Amino acid sequence: MKGKVTCPKCSFKFIVEGEKETDKEVKCPKCGNKFIVRIGKTRKGDVKWIEYGGARKAILPVPEDLSNRPVAAGILLAISSVVGILTVIMFYVYPGVGVVAPYSFAPGNCVLVSTIVITAFSIICATGSYCALKKTSLTGAIIGSIFGILSFGFLVVSPILSLTALILLLTSRTEFESDIHGKEF
Repeated sequence: MKGKVTCPKCSFKFIVEGEKETDKEVKCPKCGNKFIVRIGKTRKGDVKWIEYGGARKAILPVPEDLSNRPVAAGILLAISSVVGILTVIMFYVYPGVGVVAPYSFAPGNCVLVSTIVITAFSIICATGSYCALKKTSLTGAIIGSIFGILSFGFLVVSPILSLTALILLLTSRTEFESDIHGKEF
């Protein structure tokens, strides 16, 4: 049986092996002081014996059925942000084609307004993609998917992908919390 003792001379703590209900003469590895350790019942003035390796609490990850939904949502959000950026590039590469996006109906300089809005929303969507892939922030991933819905890359593709990602995120919200905190046993 192993136990932890403290040297009465130098207060150095070390581990000693001994039998229960016996006395054992020990030598401190630090100062060389010899003293007797009473294992089991102790009297006043005896060197205290603390059993070594007792029960400990462990915080382990929850072994629940974790899915790949946050990863799939992150990939969908990444595709949605790329589609948004491609829409912005299409405005400048092919200005006469008239890429249709809801923001292109704004009065005045519609290309500039659409470019700024879709680029900003696509960047926020890409940030949400990162949050979903790394499972760092459920709130960040949800905000990213909402802005992905509003980015309207190629009118229909980006909102559908982002809405699907939002549904995946909402159904897997416990996976974000479990990875961060773990479960105490």
